[in-house]
Amino acid sequence: MLRIRTLYISLALLALVAGGPGAAGLARAAEPVTIWAGNPSQKAVALTFDDGPSPIYTPEILALLHRYHARATFFVLGERVEKYPELIRAMLRDGHEVGNHSFDHDRLTKLSRPAWQGEMKELERTQMDLEVLGCPRRGQLMRPPYSAFDDRLVSYLKHTHRGIVLWSVDSGDWKGLDAQAIEHNVLDRVKNGSIVVFHDCDENGCKDRRPTVEALKVILPTLEKAGYRLVTISELLSRPPR
Repeated sequence: MLRIRTLYISLALLALVAGGPGAAGLARAAEPVTIWAGNPSQKAVALTFDDGPSPIYTPEILALLHRYHARATFFVLGERVEKYPELIRAMLRDGHEVGNHSFDHDRLTKLSRPAWQGEMKELERTQMDLEVLGCPRRGQLMRPPYSAFDDRLVSYLKHTHRGIVLWSVDSGDWKGLDAQAIEHNVLDRVKNGSIVVFHDCDENGCKDRRPTVEALKVILPTLEKAGYRLVTISELLSRPPR
């Protein structure tokens, strides 16, 4: 498995190393990949969760999503995927989508060329971990840590046929807000096609996400009652994962 993973990572980086970041060939490799929101004519919303999985909070969030017949997209960290693979399997069994949030949440911008190439190897390591657990290779989505990206990352993901998914509604749970503030941040701003960002963990695995769980107990039934379909990113874009 280690040899296969190393070979895959090397092939994914080959064109980048040969041509360099921002090379014209990479820029033309695929359609634009940065996604902020879905179709405003459809009454659908995509809930997304970053930095997990967490053995404490992710199972509670999965139970709430199941109760309200909601599907979501989880942008996970590779180092936590390797610690808690059973949680990734649980997400997939329930029909959720799983995307790449890097291996250990390092900021991917403003890095030297050698450091940046090292981060891309870790990005591919995370993708391989997800593929082993059953996530599809084609169409896999990525959300960069801190939602920070540059031309190098856009070109690299175009070349490897992946999309950057950002968000249009910030729950603000990363600020340490209480449940009521999180509820208002979401429910006061949500509309057709919104992509909402929550966090089921943090990069250090130590933040209290109880306010997020409590807020979801209000947000989920409220959105359901309002007639929103709660879908994955790929469903929001009418592009099912392959």
